[in-house]
Amino acid sequence: MTKKDFIIQFLEIEAECWTKRQLTDLDDFNECIKKLYSMAIDRLDQGLGIYYKKELVFDENPVKYKPRHLYKLSTYINEIYGDIYVAYVSSTTTDTDPKADTIFEGFIVGEIEDELKIIGTMVRYKNRSTMKVEGWKPSVYNPSDLDIDKLGKFISTERYSEPSNRDNFSLEEYLKDK
Repeated sequence: MTKKDFIIQFLEIEAECWTKRQLTDLDDFNECIKKLYSMAIDRLDQGLGIYYKKELVFDENPVKYKPRHLYKLSTYINEIYGDIYVAYVSSTTTDTDPKADTIFEGFIVGEIEDELKIIGTMVRYKNRSTMKVEGWKPSVYNPSDLDIDKLGKFISTERYSEPSNRDNFSLEEYLKDK
């Protein structure tokens, strides 16, 4: 499986989980979560933002989530993990989500025991006093040896879809070779 195919599959399963979270089949929802978690290292489960449930609250007007937009995929050589990839994506999306067209999060992918896995995440950082997006911050669930400020030697970027620039961050970040 290519790194892009892995990310696309991960994003599709994630959207499916968010949609199933609003429905009544608890076992189906938890199976979906299990499949999503299997695509990440164990320590990162809670960092994916969606959790196993003991009961579901039925939503009378459930929303169908779409997979996030994949904007670009950057390759680095990391001292610890070897080849790693950062997938720059939108937020989880619905038809009415205003953040759906901007870069919101980065999923860091590496090969663990010959299998691609999400090994970390980073989220854009917004200054609370100016409400301006100023950069990236790591997930608190990332492994302690994964430093988003030192991903490694940049190799290349594949660009797929251009984000909007309504946050004065996304387009600039998209165009950077990083």
